[in-house]
Amino acid sequence: MMDSHIDQRLKRTWDFFLANAGGLLLGGLVAIVGWMVVIPGPWFTLNLLQEALECSRTGRAVRWQATFERQGNFLKSWGLTLAMGIPIAIGYMLLIVPGVLLSLYWFHAPMLAADGRNTLDAIAESGRIFQRRKDWAGYFLNWLVLAVLSGVAGLTAIAVVLTLPLTLAYLVRCYTDETSQVPLTLPKREVVV
Repeated sequence: MMDSHIDQRLKRTWDFFLANAGGLLLGGLVAIVGWMVVIPGPWFTLNLLQEALECSRTGRAVRWQATFERQGNFLKSWGLTLAMGIPIAIGYMLLIVPGVLLSLYWFHAPMLAADGRNTLDAIAESGRIFQRRKDWAGYFLNWLVLAVLSGVAGLTAIAVVLTLPLTLAYLVRCYTDETSQVPLTLPKREVVV
């Protein structure tokens, strides 16, 4: 459950980061280079996020090579980037508050996409998770941690190398804490006989 126990979540995030520092830092560098080239940036980032989620669940070490090995995530990553990025950017241009609200509403969408959902299902389920929660302050505090990490990343290029893997690890912790308490709505599938 996402709550205000951010200190414990930060400690677990830091422990995960330290245990997987090599893979996360190298994977983060690959993702940063991908963003400099633009086209592979979202793909590399979603791949690293998916790798961090799998490693968090299984206990194995993060492999930085996974950042560019999962070709099936390319279209999903760009779909998510455009479907979320454009409305959130417009929301921030409209006096910041709408952007913050959309960021909170879609807080778990990248993690749901990394967990195997398609883009639209991930965005819709993230909204449903947000609506079921009554502790919006917890969401805001967790979003604020990510905002601070992003602010630190804006200071220097070297800070980005550290904050990107920390941000991804923190997102993983928030997602696994939330989904362990709230049942997810699975997309309906038709069975064709």
